[in-house]
Amino acid sequence: LSDAMLQYVIHISLCIDLSRTAYSYNPEAQLYGQGSGGAYFDSQGGGAQVTTVVSSAGGGPPHSMVGIAMDVGGSQVISGGGTYLIHGGGMDGGRHHASHSSRSSSAMLEMAIENLQKSEGIATHKSSLLNSHLQWLLDNYETAEGVSLPRSSLYNHYLRHCQEQKLDPVNAASFGKLIRSVFMGLRTRRLGTRGNSKYHYYGIRLKPDSPLNRLQEDSQYMAMRQQPMHQKQRFKPLQKVDGMGDSLSGGSQHSASTPEQSVAAQSQHHQQYIDVSHVLPPFPTPDLGTQPLPERINMNDVKKLQNLYRDHCEATLDVVMNLQFHYIEKLWQTFWYSTAPSSDVTTTIPNRSDNRGLRKEKLMALCKYEPVKLWMRSCDHILYQALVEILIPDVLRPVPSTLTQAIRNFAKSLEGWLTTAMSDFPNEIVRTKAAVVSAFAQTLRRYTSLNHLAQAARAVLQNTSQINQMLSDLNRVDFANVQEQASWVCQCDETVVQRLEQDFKVTLQQQSSLDQWAAWLDNVVNQVLKPHEGSTSFPRAARQFLLKWSFYSSMVIRDLTLRSAASFGSFHLIRLLYDEYMFYLVEHRVAQATGETPIAVMGEVNLTFLLTSVPISDPSFSDDMSDMGSDEGRGPNEPTMRPVTLSQEPC
Repeated sequence: LSDAMLQYVIHISLCIDLSRTAYSYNPEAQLYGQGSGGAYFDSQGGGAQVTTVVSSAGGGPPHSMVGIAMDVGGSQVISGGGTYLIHGGGMDGGRHHASHSSRSSSAMLEMAIENLQKSEGIATHKSSLLNSHLQWLLDNYETAEGVSLPRSSLYNHYLRHCQEQKLDPVNAASFGKLIRSVFMGLRTRRLGTRGNSKYHYYGIRLKPDSPLNRLQEDSQYMAMRQQPMHQKQRFKPLQKVDGMGDSLSGGSQHSASTPEQSVAAQSQHHQQYIDVSHVLPPFPTPDLGTQPLPERINMNDVKKLQNLYRDHCEATLDVVMNLQFHYIEKLWQTFWYSTAPSSDVTTTIPNRSDNRGLRKEKLMALCKYEPVKLWMRSCDHILYQALVEILIPDVLRPVPSTLTQAIRNFAKSLEGWLTTAMSDFPNEIVRTKAAVVSAFAQTLRRYTSLNHLAQAARAVLQNTSQINQMLSDLNRVDFANVQEQASWVCQCDETVVQRLEQDFKVTLQQQSSLDQWAAWLDNVVNQVLKPHEGSTSFPRAARQFLLKWSFYSSMVIRDLTLRSAASFGSFHLIRLLYDEYMFYLVEHRVAQATGETPIAVMGEVNLTFLLTSVPISDPSFSDDMSDMGSDEGRGPNEPTMRPVTLSQEPC
């Protein structure tokens, strides 16, 4: 939304009681409409749009209705007869233009300040300061559905603004009140994996033309990652000029007058979908035990490797956080002394993450040393788990297809880059490194596929007619027969199965959202695995649960297929999503129970697979790693990309 539109919404929000408004969602037309009362407006402009109708309660102000429509065209405010229809640009639209004749920008800010003073008790003498803060928010941020920003990022932006303008900043709590006074209805979500999640404002983003987008190009960008201010960014990727079409780059220019600048602007736009506040966790210390050091290696060499590898991993994290994936290949080649030519000859990086001071012979000897090899593998688990949480902080959150495809292309290239960079090292060392990289690439593919399924399933779950048809077809399923067959194979508890069946039907009948379904699945996992918490049998119990869940759901799909159910396609899609999300949940539960990262859980199986079956020189090595979850005997209704770690399809 444009500044004028946001200011107008502030005015309307202060004047109209929204407490009695009910909303319903029509997924077919992609329009929001009011459940009861009031009229409905649908602007017939080009492009998809969303229209919200807000009616006032009885005895309210004379503004009987406000319609806010967002389309891909320009923005305008149309008023007349107490009815307001506001058109704004789409989520990916260009510059917005708005006009209104009844209220000026300063008047809107004054009303917001007055509201803050009354509701929050902010002193009157701070009005001018509040005006500056609110205007800065309107100049740099805008509402957008389905996106979020870390709270820490917004506050760091604000602190930088105050420092530049020599203003006294308010504390974080007061700043939150300022934001909510401008962006009404802003929600807060906690995103990230359990134990490492962070609060995000949901429904807000940086404006594409905001100068704050260029923060990533200077040392102040580290503040967005919650780094201590005394730490300087030791790696700053140079701009790639040629061949940028195949990867994302964090350029500093927003104007998309050239293809290169267009890609850079797209990268900046994608920054809001990743977790730029993530910090690389501390690395463990190598446990040398009683094993003697290799010949011509001393403790100084070990400590030097610790520091160099930490720098190398931080450089990798910086590159990924800037969505400059093409630099990873050169980083690896530099660190591992590779003489192989880079596939991207235009990419150059500063001499930042090399291992100067540690000759290649010593590096190779240290990598062969078992304690160092184990330590480096632990560091890789930490690094790649951090990268996953940066790139995909929420597997269910809508993200642009361009970002998803860039991540998948990145994952596809990883194993080839690594094996090329380490071509001079012994196979045993390369296998150990490749196992973790393979787990990382596999995780990125699985999570992006899960995200794609989630977006496809949203349309189904929001379609009332489809939900009703699914419920009707589900009630015709012979669950007694399903349970009879499943109990012989899985020995499922009949009481538990019946409860899950009833819960599933009730949740479906309530037309629950995807987030509500995710909460239901999470609760199912908690109930099933709770008796095994703290036990060494937890991983096995988790695997058995996935097997039983997969087999039982396949039996239901089989019954629907034999009955030629009209909603079979919808059930098939939902089943794919729920199977993958259930695997995601169990994977994280096992990692939490074992004190490992999910990448470590996957990496151990990959390492065993590599060491026992696949020669590193095999030309099909990369393809085998990308398809580790494949099964030639999988039925046509089974989900793809099922890793062998936690779940195998029953024979």
